[in-house]
Amino acid sequence: MKNISEPFTGNIDDLLNHCASIDDNQLDESIELENAIEHVMKEVECTREEALELIEQIHLMEVQQTVNDMVAKGLMEVIGHNDDGEPLYGLTERGKQLRDQMDN
Repeated sequence: MKNISEPFTGNIDDLLNHCASIDDNQLDESIELENAIEHVMKEVECTREEALELIEQIHLMEVQQTVNDMVAKGLMEVIGHNDDGEPLYGLTERGKQLRDQMDN
């Protein structure tokens, strides 16, 4: 599958082949991101770059919440800290068992 951010060059047949090779999931994600950027820009009255930064911050908060939930459920634990003092996470035995079950 082609990356949709690749520029297109060629004739009509090449264009048709290019469009047919675009990953639908990637296209949906790109459209969803564009819609989110436009929404944030309107709601917060900010630039595109600021909207994208806000969306990235929201995604990071969602990831942290997921990690917190997994720690609370005993699936992950803090196994150390990086040079900035931020926690490093790893799977607990229970988390490893669940991962292994999902892989099978």
